[in-house]
Amino acid sequence: VELAAAKQAFGIAEDAEHTTTENGLHVWKAPVAKRGGKTASCALACFAGAGNVDAASVTTMLLSDLRPSNVMMLGIAAGLREKCALGEVVLAERIVAYEGAALVEGGKSETRPEITRLTMRVRQDVSSYLSNRTGLETRLLKSYQALGIEFPEQVDAGPVAKGVLPKTATVASGEKLLRDPEKFLGMREIHGKIEVAEMEGAGLFAACANFGKPVLMVRGISDFGDSKKDNRFHLLAAQAAAAVTVDYIANGMTLQD
Repeated sequence: VELAAAKQAFGIAEDAEHTTTENGLHVWKAPVAKRGGKTASCALACFAGAGNVDAASVTTMLLSDLRPSNVMMLGIAAGLREKCALGEVVLAERIVAYEGAALVEGGKSETRPEITRLTMRVRQDVSSYLSNRTGLETRLLKSYQALGIEFPEQVDAGPVAKGVLPKTATVASGEKLLRDPEKFLGMREIHGKIEVAEMEGAGLFAACANFGKPVLMVRGISDFGDSKKDNRFHLLAAQAAAAVTVDYIANGMTLQD
């Protein structure tokens, strides 16, 4: 679903030809016209599996094979019901790898999370991008309409996004697929700003740090980490994240030589 949404947003036909890297990864080429007349030469690929181990491995291979100047990752994630809405798009300002722990005597464990922030350059790009709210909203409304993204006003699964403007958020990243809202809420004891949870960000950021590459993760909220799921929002949230990703490349990302 996430790959299909990305291909749609980047204007890649379903049957478009792709190249295969030395390591066997499928890659689609997609130029994105930037404001000011420049063009960003983008390459689209897919993890094809969940989890931080796969994310780190695939990202490392792509970085080695393609040698990009910038890295972006898009997809869907769970959001805290009190903090997020279905279909809302978040830009990850901080990744909290929450599963690190020490097992101590008495059967207890001490949490030892790894916390990674955006680089200064990416933080500046994101801040500038989000500050132009009127232009951003106008562009995204047009993109959503062109991509056929239309959110229902109300669903049983929970609150739905009322607008298109993305926001920054702290994201928890681990190997657990969340289906218990109490466990999700409990993550805020590790870091009080956690609003989103997913399974690839820690691996993505670790691989990019090893190569010294700036990275930004874009997530669409598809559920609340509980059993009340509305499957319509898998595709809708992925499409919204993809639309924001393309718009950010065109209007927010600073290209490096």
